[in-house]
Amino acid sequence: MLAPVWVAVDTANRLADRIDPRVRAQTEPLTELLASWPQPLAAILAGDYGFITMGPLLLVWATPVVVLHALLMGAYRSSGLLDRLTTAMNPWLRPFGLTGRELGRVVMGFGCNVPAVIGARSAPACSRGACVSAIAFGSACSYQLGATLAVFAVAGRTGLVPAYLLFLGATTVAYARFTAPRAARSPFNVLSMEGPSAVTWPRPRAVWREAWAVIPEFFRRAVPIFLLITAAASLLHWLGALQAASTVLEPAMAIFRLPSEAATAVVMASVRKDGILLLAEPGVVASLSAVQLLTAVYLAGVLLPCLVTCLTIAREQGGAFALRLVGRQAAAATAFSAMLAWGGAWL
Repeated sequence: MLAPVWVAVDTANRLADRIDPRVRAQTEPLTELLASWPQPLAAILAGDYGFITMGPLLLVWATPVVVLHALLMGAYRSSGLLDRLTTAMNPWLRPFGLTGRELGRVVMGFGCNVPAVIGARSAPACSRGACVSAIAFGSACSYQLGATLAVFAVAGRTGLVPAYLLFLGATTVAYARFTAPRAARSPFNVLSMEGPSAVTWPRPRAVWREAWAVIPEFFRRAVPIFLLITAAASLLHWLGALQAASTVLEPAMAIFRLPSEAATAVVMASVRKDGILLLAEPGVVASLSAVQLLTAVYLAGVLLPCLVTCLTIAREQGGAFALRLVGRQAAAATAFSAMLAWGGAWL
C-alpha cells in the first residue's frame, strides 16, 4: 500500500538530484539581476522567499513526486490490485476503527486530499468520520510530500524521508484509534465484499487516464497558490512582519525545541501545504538539527488540514464536524510533535 509513495519519493529524489544543479546554474544569474530591482518587487522575485529563489524547489523536487505517484496509483487502480490489497488489510485495521477500503482512501489522499474526502461518502456510517479524520491528518498530499522532499534535499538530509513516513504512518493509525467510535472498532463490523478482486496487467491508456485526473489539477492549483504564498511571505519579510511574528510565536516554538524562524512555515503550511517549502530558506534550514528538521516538517504538515481540505470536509460532513476535527487534530499534532522533538533529542 505504501509502495507507490516510497517509489515516487525515492525515484523523484534521484532524478531531482541530477537536475537541480543545472536549474540553479540557470536561475542564480537571474536572481542576482532581479535583486537590484526596486523594492518590494525585488524581494517578491529574488528575496529569501522570492519566486525565483523558491521556484526550483516546486518544479524540480515537488513535480516529479506528483507525476510518479499519480502514475503508480493509476496502475494500482486500473489493475485491480488496490481492491485486492484493501480487502486483505481489513482484519489488521479493524481494531483501529478503519477498514481496508478506508486505508485505500487514505493512500489516495497522498495525491490530493479533496477527492479522498469525497470518496469517503461510500464508507460505512460508523467509520466515515474516522476515515475523513485519518485523511486530513495523515494523507501527505502531493504538495506536502513534494515540499517535504525538497526541504530534506536542501538540508542534505534525504535519509530522514523513511523516518518521516514511518512516524507519520504510526501517528495516523494511533490518531484513528482515538477518534474512531466503538462501533467502528467492533469485530462484528465486517467488510462486505462480493469476492476476491481480479488482478490484471494495467493497460497504459487506463493508467494515463487515472493519472491525468490528478496531474493537471496540481499545476492549476499549486502554481497560483505557490505564487501567492511566496509573494505574501516576501512582502511580510520585507516589512519586518515575519520577524515580529517570530518573536511573538517564539514561546510556542519552544514547546517543540524549534527556533522562532520555523513559525512562518508552520503558519503558511496550515493554509496550504506548499508553505513547508519556507523551511528551505537558507537562514532557517541551516539552523535546524536533524531532529528539529523532522519535527518542523511533521508539525507543519499535520497541525491543521489545508484550507481547501477544511472547506471540503465542512461541505461533506458539516461545519460542526469540521471545527471538531480541526481542534482535535491540532491537539493531537501538538502532542505527537512534542513527543518527537523531546524524545528524539533524548535519543
